[in-house]
Amino acid sequence: MKKRILEIMTVTVLTMSVLSGCKGFATTETEYDTESKDIKSMFVEVEKNNDWVIVYDKKTKVMYAVSDYSYGSGVFTELVDENGRPRLWEGKE
Repeated sequence: MKKRILEIMTVTVLTMSVLSGCKGFATTETEYDTESKDIKSMFVEVEKNNDWVIVYDKKTKVMYAVSDYSYGSGVFTELVDENGRPRLWEGKE
């Protein structure tokens, strides 16, 4: 089970790395209006620390921790529940 979780996390991080490319860092939104036609980011920021940011995907509600420190910035890690399933955002949109 731990091996499967590690595989999923690795694939997620690699996919996000490939998708982000070398264009720089996108900004996240701190509020999300589902009626808005002007969507600036696919992620919404829900919590921030000096070393990481917690975001969720607007469409899937899957939550990620994103590193935000000098020597490893931008690494996405999918958050999972105790059963290894993706943790979904349940807060107010």
